[in-house]
Amino acid sequence: SSLSFTKTKVRYVQGMNEIVGTIYFVLANDFNEDWASEAEADTYFLFNTLMVEMRDIFVPDLDDADTGIQGRISNMMTLLSLHDPEVRCHLDDCGIDASFYSIRWLTTLLSREFLLPDTIRLWDSMFASTHKDNFLRYVCVTMVMITRDELLKSDFSTCLRLLQSYPPTNVDQLLEASRALWIYESQVTLACHKGGISLQQALTAIAPPPAIIMAYGLKGGITPDRSERMRQAGEKSLAAAKGAAKEASNTVATAGKSFFGNARGLWGEWRSGGDKKKDYKRR
Repeated sequence: SSLSFTKTKVRYVQGMNEIVGTIYFVLANDFNEDWASEAEADTYFLFNTLMVEMRDIFVPDLDDADTGIQGRISNMMTLLSLHDPEVRCHLDDCGIDASFYSIRWLTTLLSREFLLPDTIRLWDSMFASTHKDNFLRYVCVTMVMITRDELLKSDFSTCLRLLQSYPPTNVDQLLEASRALWIYESQVTLACHKGGISLQQALTAIAPPPAIIMAYGLKGGITPDRSERMRQAGEKSLAAAKGAAKEASNTVATAGKSFFGNARGLWGEWRSGGDKKKDYKRR
């Protein structure tokens, strides 16, 4: 293992302890006591295997390669520019360089941004993914878009503080939103390339998943045409619901009038007294 570290030129980088700590915690708390007792050795093995996979991030000579740290940051910002150009431009205008926050996000696999249970939940999905780098890229971009409202009204110091000290977030919703973005982008890209239609036509034809925050510069990925159709459909549904409610109300009112009308008639007869009271009592 030490030899593999030497050959790949991987040395300790600040934040690696966060990865080690998370791995060790999971292994040491295994229900199988025999396995838990081997947590230290297993942690070293798994951490070494993970570092071999991630080696390009830590090798300076590969910084600008697609698999290097700067290459991955560039790919991440390209994705953000595609789906939320407003936030990307705002961060640029504020002087926020992506490296100010994304180096830590990528090199520690987001282990410093969330509470331990949330990190474990996120890693569970990440390690199950067939393309961990792509998974992490979409999650990171979605994290930026989740905070877009706060970012857009903030200056340099507030934006930087928000991104370097990420606020508490529902990780399940974060994962669902990033997954929905990847699925929608794949559907749109396939429609354009295989179907031979324009991007605008694809966005109009393909309904975005509800979990999407931003896609192709559109809130929820919804085009103005689709938004108008949804508004009209909503108005029709509301009108139909109001009509049904009014009809039900009229029915109840008519039944009530009939009931109370009969009741008043009987009360009137009762008040008229005489022999009729005796008849009612016998009833």
